[in-house]
Order: sequence, then C-alpha cells, then structure tokens
Amino acid sequence: MKIKIQKFKKEQAEKVSKLIIDSFNEFVAPSFSKKGRKKWLSHINPVGFIERSKSGKREYYTALYNNRIIGIIGITKNYRIPLLFVHKKFHRKGVAKRLINKVELIFIKNGVKIIKINSSLYAVKFYEKIGYKKSRGIVKKDMTFQPMKKIIK
Repeated sequence: MKIKIQKFKKEQAEKVSKLIIDSFNEFVAPSFSKKGRKKWLSHINPVGFIERSKSGKREYYTALYNNRIIGIIGITKNYRIPLLFVHKKFHRKGVAKRLINKVELIFIKNGVKIIKINSSLYAVKFYEKIGYKKSRGIVKKDMTFQPMKKIIK
C-alpha cells in the first residue's frame, strides 16, 4: 500500500476534522464522560486546525492513500503528541506507525530524549508495540487516558 505522509495543508482542515470526530466517537469517546467528550471535541474544527498550524503551536502531518486523507498526527512545540487518528478501514496497516515514525524523526532532529503521550485506552497496545511504556496509572477524570512515554536513544 502506497501511503504518502505530508505536512498538513489548510485545504485539508475539513476532512481532517471529520476523520478525527468519526474516529474519536467510535474508539475514544466511550471512555470519556459526556462533559469530557464535549470539551475534547470543542477543539476539533477546521478553523482551529488552521489557526494552531499557522501560529506554530502545533504541527500536523497527514497520511494519504490515493489522495484521500486516512490519518493525522499532531505535535506540540514542546514535543508532545496530542493526537493520532487513522481511519478505521486502515487500522493495522502500518499507517499510524508511519505517522509516528515521521514525528519521532523530527523529535530526534531537535534533540528530544523523551516523547510523552496521553494514549486513549483503545490505543495502548499499539503504543506498547512500538516501544512506549506506561508512565503511571490510568487517569480517570472527564477524559480517561493512559500516560505513556518513550525514551529515544
């Protein structure tokens, strides 16, 4: 499968938002409270993606297959991964791993030694498979997640 990873373009904002909302609702939302779902989704909209990208607060990379967006990953300016979503038809096909590899190379280039994420409960096994370790117990508030980290050598 020929997947292209590229930097997010503002023209992709609507499709990226839809992909994230659909994936979030199916795979992540069940472990969040109603308040947590509403709060998390309040940041997912085309204008927000464009603004965060322009401001330098976040960088996003998309995965494309036949010019269709099938995945998205984001990184913050302090080198965290706040989101990673892949269309459900492309789960277990290496898309998420390709996106992670892309941002890990950026982190390495910038001298980052530890990558931290707050994984959804759904994605914990994926992250463990690619070298991330649980850094403490599951956090259960309005949003439920598993803090994880990976030490880069």
